[in-house]
Amino acid sequence: MKNENIRVRFAPSPTGFLHIGSARTAFFNWLFAKKMSGVFVLRIEDTDIERHKEDTIDLIMDSLKWLGITWDEGPDIGGIFAPYRQSLRKEIYNQYAQKLIAEKRAYRCFCSPDKLEEKRKASTKDKGSDFLKYDRECLKLTDEDIANNLQYGRNYTIRLLVPDDREINFTDIAYGKISVNSKIVEDFIIIRSNGLPTYNFSVAIDDIQMKITHVIRGEDHLSNTPKQLLIYDALNSELPRFVHLPMILGSDGQKLSKRHGSISIEAYRDEGFLPEAIQNYLALLGWAYDEKTTIFSLEELVAKFSLEDINKKPAKFDYEKLLWLNGGYIRNTDDKILSKLIYGRLIKSAPQKNTDIVSGINMAKIEKIIPLIKERMRTIKEACELISPFFYKVRYAEEIKNFFENEKSEAANILNNTITVLEAFSDNQTTSITFKSSLIEPELKKIADKLGINLRKVAEVVRIALWGAKVSPPLFGTMEILGRTETLNRLKAYSENF
Repeated sequence: MKNENIRVRFAPSPTGFLHIGSARTAFFNWLFAKKMSGVFVLRIEDTDIERHKEDTIDLIMDSLKWLGITWDEGPDIGGIFAPYRQSLRKEIYNQYAQKLIAEKRAYRCFCSPDKLEEKRKASTKDKGSDFLKYDRECLKLTDEDIANNLQYGRNYTIRLLVPDDREINFTDIAYGKISVNSKIVEDFIIIRSNGLPTYNFSVAIDDIQMKITHVIRGEDHLSNTPKQLLIYDALNSELPRFVHLPMILGSDGQKLSKRHGSISIEAYRDEGFLPEAIQNYLALLGWAYDEKTTIFSLEELVAKFSLEDINKKPAKFDYEKLLWLNGGYIRNTDDKILSKLIYGRLIKSAPQKNTDIVSGINMAKIEKIIPLIKERMRTIKEACELISPFFYKVRYAEEIKNFFENEKSEAANILNNTITVLEAFSDNQTTSITFKSSLIEPELKKIADKLGINLRKVAEVVRIALWGAKVSPPLFGTMEILGRTETLNRLKAYSENF
């Protein structure tokens, strides 16, 4: 049963993909709602016409759903909650603005952008400051002045009348007590000349109307809070609790960017990260249960999460740690589930017609491969790249063709002996010399002993021939899965280089 006394929201702007910072904000809101059995609201802030990208709304919602973040209310569309959209609530914002005008807490401003620019230049010249506090010229307009301006169809904005010399106080759960004097806040615009609300006004009105009890958002919004509090005060509305999440920096302490591995949530999904790993890592960015625990199940995160444990120290995003964490989740995932993920990705990326295909992509074969690669898997994409030679012909790069340039004779001798030994094996599973890894390994050891070399050298030559690379899954298991025929074909193809 939902606790309507606890209500939180995630309010992205549809200007691009869902990135780590926004995903962290959404997840913290969702965790808190789950912890308190509260309500999680999704609200799209889409009144910024210049930056708005309609197609990103579905991308944001898909990324949230992939992360397991679902919302609890909104317009009902066929039994599914759609997010609230500010662009559909313009009339609501205007009603509140007219109410504030009627109560003398806001006023119309007919000053054009050009006029405001002249005022700014004059103020800068006289006072030597870039800061311009609007001089309230339009506050002095009489009702007749206003009526005349409206009659002539002059554009206007609506400004909030900011109280003079008042302390604006609030306590942030992460940052503590914060106080700002209203003297440094001008009568800011709440409705633009095009009739659309400004960010601070629409956010405050939405939070009031939706009865949001806790505003959990990034610290970049900390400076907006005093203006929003003034709107709450002008409407005699109860304040929510605020918690501003710390910045997320790169591992080098610089602003987070793609060079640190920060990409969209959709891109992480496409790279083959597991949603559980992303959830776990997001939780570690600015929140900690204790100084040592790193791995949490979702149930543990919900149970242990607390707003009081969020700190204001910048979090550092470490892509390598995320890879390590994802690898841990992969190793704890059932082989059949991993096989389905890998199979789906391989099928999706497989060309419709390709003469390089040597084996059909099938679940049974992938399930045999999983134990060979599971310990070294970090993402599903890496796994697919690692095992693709099981299904496609090997194309030898020039450096691989010439890998044994200075030891051709020895490499050729190893290949010839290996081919001779393996030809004695059988693909028939009922014979005593079945092509099994447990039987292949001792035969290659015999070759090493016969040639007076280390088994490692034999394995190196065979691996290069089979895989076209210096690194492959465990060699003898790889040979078994490739099968006798394909293994011999590859050894013979590579031996043609000598």
